[in-house]
Amino acid sequence: MKILFGLLCLSVFSFGAPQTTDAQTLLTFDTLAPGNSYIPIPNGYGGLQWSGFGVINGAIQQVTSGYYTGMVSPDNVAFNYDEFDRNASISSSSTPFNFDSAYLTAAFAAGLQVEVQGFIGTNLTYNNTYTMNDSSPSFINFDYMGVDEVKFLVGSDADIFVMDNALISAVPEPDIRALLAVGAAMAGAGALRKTQEVQNL
Repeated sequence: MKILFGLLCLSVFSFGAPQTTDAQTLLTFDTLAPGNSYIPIPNGYGGLQWSGFGVINGAIQQVTSGYYTGMVSPDNVAFNYDEFDRNASISSSSTPFNFDSAYLTAAFAAGLQVEVQGFIGTNLTYNNTYTMNDSSPSFINFDYMGVDEVKFLVGSDADIFVMDNALISAVPEPDIRALLAVGAAMAGAGALRKTQEVQNL
């Protein structure tokens, strides 16, 4: 009985302990090729779906603009490019993801506010507003965990923000070996109890 109890404790401990590490991906946008203009960020970049986001070469923009000052890794930065709807989003159609952090910069006007919402399914789970300046990027530790979609909302079509070095990570799943160990230990405990009940008859 003591041995079985020890195995059960070990199995539960194994199940509770982290079995896999987050597979982190740093999105620098530098592998995309916007040329002298800009291009929409293609779906599939970083394993995500992109809506309303474009990429531009910040190194060739005016040095006083957030496109230039918002560069964390040269040369490209993302921005909300749709002039008719400056709201933008990233999402995953397959598995949830963690939106860990990113650098945000106002493209032109200091004091720009960006509301960033995180959804799990259709439920609004995270909702924070951040104030940007245009002279340097602001590092934001979002920690939006297990989301399916992240929306970036601005006040008007004149509000443009820049994003660089966004860090995302996969949501880890429990190790199947730990689940099997727990199941085996629980089955063993049930069998031992039945044996003891028969012996007590």
